[in-house]
Amino acid sequence: MSFLESFFHDYLVLFAMVNAVGNLPIFADLTGDMDKATRNETFRVAVITAASIVISFAFIGDWMLQRVFVVDTASFKIAGGILVFAVAARGMIMGNRQPSGKEPAFENIAVFPLGFPYLAGPGTIVTTILLFQHGGSLETASAAVLVYLTILPLLRLADYVERALGRVGVIVVARVLYIFICAKAVTFIMDGLHSWLSLPKM
Repeated sequence: MSFLESFFHDYLVLFAMVNAVGNLPIFADLTGDMDKATRNETFRVAVITAASIVISFAFIGDWMLQRVFVVDTASFKIAGGILVFAVAARGMIMGNRQPSGKEPAFENIAVFPLGFPYLAGPGTIVTTILLFQHGGSLETASAAVLVYLTILPLLRLADYVERALGRVGVIVVARVLYIFICAKAVTFIMDGLHSWLSLPKM
């Protein structure tokens, strides 16, 4: 496989794992009370945060997990799955409610949960580490950069999604998607448990 073929493969895999298009109603729900400028700034910070996390893991993630924290990818999947489940369950039940009389500040949600775990969740991070092991850090990091450069303008579509569905429609669709994210989180946990139980014990 040539470099370009391998690079394009990594790009498609990471783009699919992030699933920004599928989660647009959730992003519209989380930023629904913001004006356009604040929403765009929120998305920009979220993408920068997510890209920084993924690119960092492309270069040092495998070393960090194995040498610094002595954590295998199975344990990371379990912990990440629990976190994603908690975030999705809270969003499904609470939504993006703000205290009365207060405007939502973009910094409250841009890093968490938009940047992490929605745009750079445990599945994306683990996938990045696995791609690094196969193709090397430069190829994986380059693919990640292109993925998030693609995602940034796509996030602007959240405004059109909200207009098309209406505020109530966005809330309904987002709540349904939260259920699927919870299910995906359970999948991370189950995969991690399966891998962990299969590992030779010390």
